[in-house]
Amino acid sequence: MALVSGRQLRPFTRVLNADDMNAGSGETDIAVTNGDYTKVAYYQVPAQQQIAIGAGEIANGVDSREYVQIRFDSAAGEIAGKYRIGYTNANETNIQIVKEERSDNIGQASTVKLGEVKNLRVGEDSYIVIYLNPDEDTTIDYSDSDNKILLPVTVYQ
Repeated sequence: MALVSGRQLRPFTRVLNADDMNAGSGETDIAVTNGDYTKVAYYQVPAQQQIAIGAGEIANGVDSREYVQIRFDSAAGEIAGKYRIGYTNANETNIQIVKEERSDNIGQASTVKLGEVKNLRVGEDSYIVIYLNPDEDTTIDYSDSDNKILLPVTVYQ
C-alpha cells in the first residue's frame, strides 16, 4: 500500500456513474465532431484520495475485474464511435489515456472488463476523463434516459 503524509492508504472498489462524472441528465448538450476527441465526462478526485482506473485483476485463475459500460445517445439514438478513458492533471495540460474502445464493445451489452491500472494513479484535484470521437458529427443529448456510464475505479484513502 502507498503512504501519504505518513499514513497507509487502503483501497476499495467504486463504480462511477454518469452523475458522478458530470454527465447526468441535467448537463448541457454538447456537439461532438468526427475526427476529434471531445471530453464528454469527467470526475475530479476528492481531497486526500488517489484513484486508479479499473478494479480487480486476474489472479490464481479468478477474474475479479469489473465491467465497464459507456453509452451516449443523440436524438437519433446511440452514438457510434471510439471512447478513450484516461487521467488528466488539475490544469488539464497532461493527459494519460489508459483505454480506448469502440462503442459497440462497451455500449449497452458490454463484455469488456477493466482491471485496475496498477502503475498509475491520480491524486486530489486531478481528473478521470472520458473522451468521444464519434463516427459522424452529432450532439450528445444528456437528458436521454439510455445514456449510461459504469466506470470501475479503485479508490485509495
